[in-house]
Amino acid sequence: MSAVKMVRSKKTAVSWIVGICVMAAVPVLAGCSADSPKTTDTKGSASTADATPSRKGQSGAGDQSSVRGAVATWVTAVVQDRAKEACLAMANPGMDGAPPTPNTAEMCSGNGEEAKEMKEQVHRVHTAFTPDQPKNPPTVKVAEVPVTDKKATVDGEQITVDGQTLKAIVLSNSTGVDEDEVAVRIEAGVREGRWYVTDLRLSVV
Repeated sequence: MSAVKMVRSKKTAVSWIVGICVMAAVPVLAGCSADSPKTTDTKGSASTADATPSRKGQSGAGDQSSVRGAVATWVTAVVQDRAKEACLAMANPGMDGAPPTPNTAEMCSGNGEEAKEMKEQVHRVHTAFTPDQPKNPPTVKVAEVPVTDKKATVDGEQITVDGQTLKAIVLSNSTGVDEDEVAVRIEAGVREGRWYVTDLRLSVV
């Protein structure tokens, strides 16, 4: 697996940070907060989190009835490099308290520029998020986290893939940084009872 070099970069709306920050104007996830402080550890009840099973081959079929389900669905799709499934589990964060706006099936499965950028970005995240010799399908576990104003944040140490924390996996796939310099945070929001990933922040502090 090729190494991913993480670099410092200013926060940019509607773009992803995936190792090297991708400055793509694709309205799917905000991110690129490499200068932000390290995410606060809120592991609390993380040790008893159950796995959310992957439903291989069924696009968007994962459980999104909870924060844990949505994040596990998205991480599983990313580790399997399934761009359409990952896309369908994401939404634009709502502004001024509005609910998030999910990505459409047409955009996720289309051949337009947004779909092409999505596929490329998911592949980049896949490189950062995939452990050495991953299971097929991967075993993804997500901790219970508090929900505030219909939003939630899951830290990279509250997610495991095949028994390793997501933070540890990102670190193992990176060069030039120490453990205490890496922070991974995934944010989620809910719309009509269905949760979506709304933001990925991979920070070097």
